Amino acid sequence: MRLLKVVLMMLLVLNITACQQPTDEELFYKAQKKLGGLETYETIAKIYIKDERDQERSYHFMQTFKYPNQYRLELLEPEELKGTTILSNGKKSWLIQPSINQTRMLDSFDHSQEQMMFIGYFLRNLYEAEDSGIETETLNGEAYIVITTPLPEVNYYFSYQKLWIDKKKIEPVKLHILDQEGGIRFRVFYENFQYNPIIEDTLFYLKSQEERILENNES
Repeated sequence: MRLLKVVLMMLLVLNITACQQPTDEELFYKAQKKLGGLETYETIAKIYIKDERDQERSYHFMQTFKYPNQYRLELLEPEELKGTTILSNGKKSWLIQPSINQTRMLDSFDHSQEQMMFIGYFLRNLYEAEDSGIETETLNGEAYIVITTPLPEVNYYFSYQKLWIDKKKIEPVKLHILDQEGGIRFRVFYENFQYNPIIEDTLFYLKSQEERILENNES
């Protein structure tokens, strides 16, 4: 009888624990609520790009975003391209290349490959899409919320995005950009993710940033 009571108590505890586990929908709501409050962020983005010949190249960037449409991407590695920076303030975009002492205006940053790497761009697509998907996944003992959403301007090489969010921290960990057959074209890994830091608008404008980048490159 005593053994039966112990077994029944264990089953009851397991049942209560199972009932307390949040559903995928609840986890998605929690993630959406936190990321929906994302006004700014800064992170190191390690990016791996596969070209049409299936050869992969890697780059490390300092990635900065300010809602709704201000983007800054500064190259940290490889060393020979260090300091190369793209600025976009929602109206104008520039490419700064200190290694050749050149700056030029870009025709458009919207829907560019560089923009696809930003969490801010992913969230915009997520809120506008009607057929996004959510699931949970465990990798190397860590649990993640995985959200998949289509890209607005689909072509064979860039069809949809897939974002992994740390379930405990509700923090972006990695992003994949996939082609129409599910092949991975971009892999982005986010490190030292800073949620809503204070970021001045001047960070996304040409004059002060060009001067700062050139000074850093010379030092």
